[in-house]
Amino acid sequence: MIEKKEHLSDNLKDYVDYSMELMNALDGAPHHNPEETKKVNDKIENLKAYLQNLQLSYNETSPFGNSLGNEGLSDILL
Repeated sequence: MIEKKEHLSDNLKDYVDYSMELMNALDGAPHHNPEETKKVNDKIENLKAYLQNLQLSYNETSPFGNSLGNEGLSDILL
């Protein structure tokens, strides 16, 4: 399970670090076998969780973030 960190900067770092890991996993996509494809899709799902943690952390930090809820992020994830 991916846990949200206390500080916004830590959540951003986790997201960026994992994004780079996913980017490396995407290398050679046209030649991936079913196992590699599943691993990449699992990583994409995990990246969504990191992004959700980043959004929550930002909204907790921003004086107006809590009033906006989680609207807007779903468009990015789809």
